[in-house]
Amino acid sequence: MANKAETSPNRPQETAKSLFRTKSHASIQHMFDEVAPTYDFLNHLLSLGIDNYWRAFAAAKAKKLIGANPAPDILDVATGTGDLAKEMSKLQGARVTGMDLSPEMLAIAEKKYPQIRFVQGYAEKLNFDTASFDIVSAGFGARNFEDLTKGLKEFHRVLKPGGHALIIEPMIPRNPVMKKLYLIYFKKVLPKIASMVSKSSFAYDYLPHSVESFPQDKEFSAILKSAGFQSAEFIPMTFETSILYIAKK
Repeated sequence: MANKAETSPNRPQETAKSLFRTKSHASIQHMFDEVAPTYDFLNHLLSLGIDNYWRAFAAAKAKKLIGANPAPDILDVATGTGDLAKEMSKLQGARVTGMDLSPEMLAIAEKKYPQIRFVQGYAEKLNFDTASFDIVSAGFGARNFEDLTKGLKEFHRVLKPGGHALIIEPMIPRNPVMKKLYLIYFKKVLPKIASMVSKSSFAYDYLPHSVESFPQDKEFSAILKSAGFQSAEFIPMTFETSILYIAKK
């Protein structure tokens, strides 16, 4: 069960452009607490609903990786309002835990999916025993980790031998024309739409900066290997607007 903070942390006087450099837990938590009431609506609107397909695709990959395991243990980190955790819970016999640092996001997740266990926490210090999970997933959250390498090492630690990490992130298309159109949408159109719907558009000003600064495809795969994973692959999705990473312990 999520525990609401007694007081909301005050975000430092950061701009959306600078937040991706600091990514303090307090600032990221405060940002997502603010955007929580409209988070689901905007996610589906701004992705034209394709974000649901990306999560279902990741869960289908997890199903193949789990194989004949009758009761896989799955941890969904940066679960937000729980949509990826929900997809993972559809796997037969799956025991799913969703974790996020934002109590406001978790409160929504608990209302949507009361059958799933949700806890508050952050990636760099997972409060779980070593070798506890068959799958650790993260949907659109890794780029917000305060310390990316430390968070990925924690993923590796809590996975059972032979377990897998599945990480979904936005991707900047490699095709020059698609890349140009994508960045125009991300930087110009998306924040304006968000500002009309959400009381706090800060998160959607931050989003394009966080995506642009985040390592992708081969670069991120190399970081996964440096965190201890024996192999890492990536699968671009939907005209290279999103990407799924699969790493094996």
